[in-house]
Amino acid sequence: MPFRSARVGCVIVGFLSYPSAPLLATDIISTEVRYQKPAYTVSFKALLEARIEHVRRLVTDYENLVDLSPTIIHSEVISSTPNGRSRVKLVLRPCFLIIVCKRITKVTDSSVSDRGDVIHVTVPALSDFHHAREQLSITADANDSERTWISYRAHMVPKFRAPPIIGPWIIRRQIIEELTFTARRVESLAQLM
Repeated sequence: MPFRSARVGCVIVGFLSYPSAPLLATDIISTEVRYQKPAYTVSFKALLEARIEHVRRLVTDYENLVDLSPTIIHSEVISSTPNGRSRVKLVLRPCFLIIVCKRITKVTDSSVSDRGDVIHVTVPALSDFHHAREQLSITADANDSERTWISYRAHMVPKFRAPPIIGPWIIRRQIIEELTFTARRVESLAQLM
């Protein structure tokens, strides 16, 4: 069974209790969430009607990730190094089926690779995850400088458990909705820049 995660790169789980994302020109190309106990593997690809520099600025503004998703209730940079690595703390509050909400903490070591990919590696001792690695690739569309491709991949092993039988299905649905909402939100904010 398939699943998802954050600031287009750093969030996990949660979204049925929030209103739908604004309808924009975002093209969701593919979404896949797989569950193989105890891990979730996520793949998401979309084409945004937004310039690459604006998209990149939004997804690496770690202090303001709350602007990208109502699931993120707190984001802050705990520390940073001269080589561009930041330790980022996210507090998430996903709600499942509107009535069950959970507070989740994720602390990641976040960086931008030489290729420009945004990479988040979770610090297990400070997080509600045994392991999580997320990678967001951001590339300009070859045919239109006003469009940007985003490709998100994640592998996560949460410390918390979902309800048996329907749990993975619920989490999969939440992740897909959250990724779709976040992509559209990034597109919307990028168009205002």
